[in-house]
Amino acid sequence: MLEHIADFTAWPILTGIFIGYFANRIMSGEGKGCILNLIIGIVGSYVGTFICYMLDIEMLGKGYLTNFVFCVVGAVAFLWLWKKLFDK
Repeated sequence: MLEHIADFTAWPILTGIFIGYFANRIMSGEGKGCILNLIIGIVGSYVGTFICYMLDIEMLGKGYLTNFVFCVVGAVAFLWLWKKLFDK
């Protein structure tokens, strides 16, 4: 369990900007800036990991492309929920 914590913590920080950028491009067609993309990417990575956990999908160990896709899906889900709750 402890060996996965390092992977789980390092992954969102290293790729958070790219994940947030892609999620923003999918949802709104434009990036929101480096810091906001980083925040969205980090939150999206955790949401994507949570989705994988709930669906019983082994995320770590399948490759970085699979992890990246699930993290982008999590970031898009986060942005969709954010828009539904706060953009009226």
